[in-house]
Amino acid sequence: MYRACTPADVKVLRELQGVMSKVRAEQGLFVSWGGYNSEARKEAKDAFFTIRLWDQGNILHEIFKYYEKFDDELKAELPLKRIWGLVVEE
Repeated sequence: MYRACTPADVKVLRELQGVMSKVRAEQGLFVSWGGYNSEARKEAKDAFFTIRLWDQGNILHEIFKYYEKFDDELKAELPLKRIWGLVVEE
């Protein structure tokens, strides 16, 4: 996981590719809360079958999608409460 709040650049993506090659990983997931710059997105698009990019939107989507399936220990570390709201139609 890339820990900066600024968009990740292609250098970090290439570092991941190097590590993947060294350990012979077939697939990699590059997670960056701050997103990615255009050069990193372009290069990742060229490596679509080996590297996926997740930004904060992807992370939150997957957490919300699978939260009910998390075990109790994980839910205790990430306590969330579902709140319903009324949608007013115009």
